[in-house]
Amino acid sequence: MRPLFFDFPKDEKCYTIEDQYMFGPDILVAPVLEAKAVSRKIYLPEGSTWKDALKGKSFKGGQTIEYKVEIGNIPIFTRNGFDFKLN
Repeated sequence: MRPLFFDFPKDEKCYTIEDQYMFGPDILVAPVLEAKAVSRKIYLPEGSTWKDALKGKSFKGGQTIEYKVEIGNIPIFTRNGFDFKLN
């Protein structure tokens, strides 16, 4: 586990994000930290394509998305086609 700026040192925004982390070089985790939250903002670092490991939708990096959350799921995104399956 490491902060985003470790893997994305050229992406200035990654230095300010404290509620997301990388799990290895290809998995971005964005835990929900607020009780009863129904959505949260997630920054997807520049220079990569990100795939929602739960829903399968892909996103271009360098943007912040509004992500719907549920109590039983932690938002996880994989980088550049890394294959990761949630059971």
